Amino acid sequence: MNDELKQDRLLRSATQWQKKPAARCFRADQEATAFLQRRAAQLKRNALLVDAWEALIPPGLKPWCRLDSYAGHVLTIQAAPGPYMHQLQMMRNELLAELHRCCPTAAVRKLRIIPMKDSNEDI
Repeated sequence: MNDELKQDRLLRSATQWQKKPAARCFRADQEATAFLQRRAAQLKRNALLVDAWEALIPPGLKPWCRLDSYAGHVLTIQAAPGPYMHQLQMMRNELLAELHRCCPTAAVRKLRIIPMKDSNEDI
């Protein structure tokens, strides 16, 4: 019993310098507000990018392509395989130049065109 008490004291002294994190509680609305404020510039930039894309894409291609993601200055676009994807690839440089003109804050450096994913796919 005496050995157990010594071991317990030794363990406490070894970990005494570690501070326990303070238990903090935040309201969900305050956390959401803080998150949106931190991300406001990014959200605005992405909204401008989506608006610019909608204005640039020809009406005949709108049903056959959609924005997929934007990361690392690369805008990924989903396009239906075949002539629609080929047409987008042919227009890539023109679309990129227009995106730079309409939405310079997004700083898109590259357009990546991938086959359209089926919206009914199980994820």
